[in-house]
Amino acid sequence: MKITFVVPALNLTGGIRVVSTYADMLAKKGHTVTVVSPNQKKPTAKEKIKSVLKWKQYRFESGFNTSFFDKAIYVVKVLDKYRPVVSDDVPDADVVIATFWSTAEWVADFPEIKGKKIYFIQHYEVHPWLPIERVKATLQLPFYKIVVAQWIADVLKKEYGEESTVINNAVDHKFFTSPVRKKNKQVKFCMMYSQRSYKGSQFAFECFKQLHEQYPATKLIAFGIESIENVVGLPNGAEYFYQPEQDRIRDIYSQCDAYLFTSSVEGFGLPILEAMACRTPVIGTECGAAPDLLKSGGGVLIDIGDKDALLFAMVKLYNLNEKAWELMSKLAYNEAISHQWEDKTEEFECVLSNHNS
Repeated sequence: MKITFVVPALNLTGGIRVVSTYADMLAKKGHTVTVVSPNQKKPTAKEKIKSVLKWKQYRFESGFNTSFFDKAIYVVKVLDKYRPVVSDDVPDADVVIATFWSTAEWVADFPEIKGKKIYFIQHYEVHPWLPIERVKATLQLPFYKIVVAQWIADVLKKEYGEESTVINNAVDHKFFTSPVRKKNKQVKFCMMYSQRSYKGSQFAFECFKQLHEQYPATKLIAFGIESIENVVGLPNGAEYFYQPEQDRIRDIYSQCDAYLFTSSVEGFGLPILEAMACRTPVIGTECGAAPDLLKSGGGVLIDIGDKDALLFAMVKLYNLNEKAWELMSKLAYNEAISHQWEDKTEEFECVLSNHNS
């Protein structure tokens, strides 16, 4: 098949990583794959002024980053500037895949020769900073929908009457892996930091500070795409890694005793699987794929925004004896290895083939 993915930008988000993985795996299976993206967004005049004046510590960051595509074995086409992708920008194909609400608007105008239209939905993007009605309208477009989690499929069915196919994410087990290890003497927690409130970073920081007061022999390691000066509330003594390479992220997971997943809303939550693949138990809020991934015992599931529950879970991990922690680590790993990209790609390929015929 000739397959085109239309993405909103090239960046280091989990959603774009998933797209790059499918593009790579499908190309290796012999399909002709193209990924099309707008160019880097340039700051507006207002943003330039705010950045120069450092207004309220404002700093323009486009987030544009090609790292996930630098070794692509398929075609990656970046437009001449930051603008919507139009039909002339994409090749004629069997299937064209929108990967975000804005790309669904673009793809809606493509002629049939550009391919059967698929909407790959990795989150329910009804956020206050987005044009909500436009986002909702894309969910009712006559595209076939593929979603990454059952909860998204349930929302589409209940709220919009739309059918979809659920294909959970996986993880690269050749990369995200770790040998069997013991619990650290100094118990270490790790997390991904984000300025977006729904990621729950401040929630995690506050709870860790309380934990550290009770148990000084604990440590927090955080990483994220924000530069260190933009990280708010980082606990004293915590380590922070800015835009770490993937091997560094793997090493962070592999040296910690638990990963903190504290989002209040999430499409899937790919770091959960990455951490578990590195034999790291997860303390996770009940959103995204966490309820499904943690039910096998590889961590602790807590209610969203429940500080007492998070602190209790962290204390539990701290106090686990070595054998109990090793069992939880093993269960986390076993859950992760049940999610293989090869299997997911076959499912994805099957959906594309069925809707191309």
